[in-house]
Amino acid sequence: MNTKALKILFRNITGLRKFYGYSKKEMAQILGIGIKTLDKIENGIIPPRLGVEIVFVVCQQFHIRPAVLFSVELFPQSRAD
Repeated sequence: MNTKALKILFRNITGLRKFYGYSKKEMAQILGIGIKTLDKIENGIIPPRLGVEIVFVVCQQFHIRPAVLFSVELFPQSRAD
């Protein structure tokens, strides 16, 4: 996977959390990951052993197609936060 697509994915996860008003703890629970893993994602760091399952959870929970999740910045302003 190219790094640009991962950066977009990570920004979208951060943007979705903020848009829906979830705390980091709540979002981590939704995604089935730990808060430290979510912190890494939100800081643009690829966590070790990050599974593809996270993509399916995000797509199902937020009704987004995978192609969109990796290619379109849904919340471009979230970069400045």
